[in-house]
Amino acid sequence: MPVTAVVLEQHEPWAQPAPGTSSSRLLAMQPYFLVYGSAISLFSPLASSYQLCKLYRSPQSFGVLLRSSAAIFPHQTMLKAFQMNASTPAKDYLNPWAAFAVVGVLQGVVYGQANIHFTRTLKLVSNVPTMTVAGVMRGSVFAAGRDMVSQGAPFVLSGSVREALFDPMLPVDEPSHGMLARAAHWGGVGLTSVLATVASQGLHNAQIKMQSDQTLSYAATVRTLWRENGLSVLYRGAEARIGLLLIVNLLNEAVLKPAW
Repeated sequence: MPVTAVVLEQHEPWAQPAPGTSSSRLLAMQPYFLVYGSAISLFSPLASSYQLCKLYRSPQSFGVLLRSSAAIFPHQTMLKAFQMNASTPAKDYLNPWAAFAVVGVLQGVVYGQANIHFTRTLKLVSNVPTMTVAGVMRGSVFAAGRDMVSQGAPFVLSGSVREALFDPMLPVDEPSHGMLARAAHWGGVGLTSVLATVASQGLHNAQIKMQSDQTLSYAATVRTLWRENGLSVLYRGAEARIGLLLIVNLLNEAVLKPAW
């Protein structure tokens, strides 16, 4: 079977791949992963810099954030493609929740490279973080929980949300691929994405705090965030991630699901 045909085969998102197709499927996924990674990397570093500045209450001009973000676009694109390749076996042989837990840990590396870069460039802390493997992986437990919620929930549950909230409003004779049916589909994705993003923001803030201040343990991170922000730590900076995760989950539907 041609490689392109393998990609277009319809698999349940959590189904184990058929014997003998794994290598060709993985090869066929690479253009999708590169498109996926580059599209997300147009927005993700800028969102990360905004959230760090919100967390540290350090206002910066848009131009400064944009230039600093552009400097790491190639790194972020390749890290994102690596992340999806590394998490594919978990999705193929376990389930989407496990896959997005792995995605979350690896996303922590993607965020970590960006967060340490911005912390150093924007001089947000006195204890300048180091760009090491251990440094970019700090807060991995927070990261796994974050992406299980922020990406796993929309990936798995957006169909159920659509059926419960949007499908009852459709005309009975609406074709499955009609405009209103498609609007209901994307409505389910969008609503689930927003709710899941807000629900996971506290975990995200905890990870970026650990990455930008490498003197903190897990417990000290939680104590410090609570002392500095109170309840607002659960939602501070969420507006940037809502925009980013809407883009990510739309790309999950449009690019990742057909290939993954």
